Amino acid sequence: MSTFEIARETFERIKAAHPHLEMEIETSPQYVELAMNIKKQNGLDFDVYLNLQNDDELHLQFESFWGEWFPCTESTRISEYETAVNGVLSGVYRVKVISRRGSPVKALLQAPSADEWSTVFTWGKLHFPLGTKAISYVQNQKNT
Repeated sequence: MSTFEIARETFERIKAAHPHLEMEIETSPQYVELAMNIKKQNGLDFDVYLNLQNDDELHLQFESFWGEWFPCTESTRISEYETAVNGVLSGVYRVKVISRRGSPVKALLQAPSADEWSTVFTWGKLHFPLGTKAISYVQNQKNT
């Protein structure tokens, strides 16, 4: 099975898991091999962008977070990716955003764990630890 087919099936499963959300799969997007746009709407507090790029990387982007899972030919990576995307869309997962001087420098994708949160993926950029550190959270309102 090609990585394009793997990604398409993964996006279709995510779509089926959230029938209350409108999602658009793009089979010929610019710059990436496959993409799915999930716009802010009733049941989703922010835009979410999923894509397949560099032939084997599944990407999740929203707000200040950007994560990639690869290679998508490994079933464990696909499972981790789907779990992360479904967690974000359902409101079970959150992102802890660390900013300095008004700009995000780190975003931690977190899942609930007992009485605390555990980090499942970290995005960050090179920065100097200057300015006051501010922490904020991004989390979709849980769908009930």
